[in-house]
Amino acid sequence: FQNDQSMQDMQIMGGDDLSKLTGKLSFFVLLTLFFMFCKDIVGTGRTMKVLLNNIEKYKPKMIKVASLLVKRTSRPDGYRPDYYGFEIPDLFVVGYALDYNEHFRDLNHICVINDHGKAKYRV
Repeated sequence: FQNDQSMQDMQIMGGDDLSKLTGKLSFFVLLTLFFMFCKDIVGTGRTMKVLLNNIEKYKPKMIKVASLLVKRTSRPDGYRPDYYGFEIPDLFVVGYALDYNEHFRDLNHICVINDHGKAKYRV
């Protein structure tokens, strides 16, 4: 994200060579999205779709996705994780490791950043 907009380019960092796991009986995958590697909650699901496509080529026996938060959207094509803690409004939230341009990540709670806050910390 830059400001409150998702960037078009996505990079998957780490786990880029899972080929040694192909065909293993014990290759089960649970993706835990506790404000995860993408440092994000499940919103549109675009990031998860890219990640899952990358993992599926190694033919795991099962993939399950868990997320602390999932955004409530009206988009029928949005991705829904298998497990999630809370459903929240489709608003930009910060805190508890979620940031807005590298700010507010260290809050010990989650809150919505208002337009005044977005303007103040815009890059």
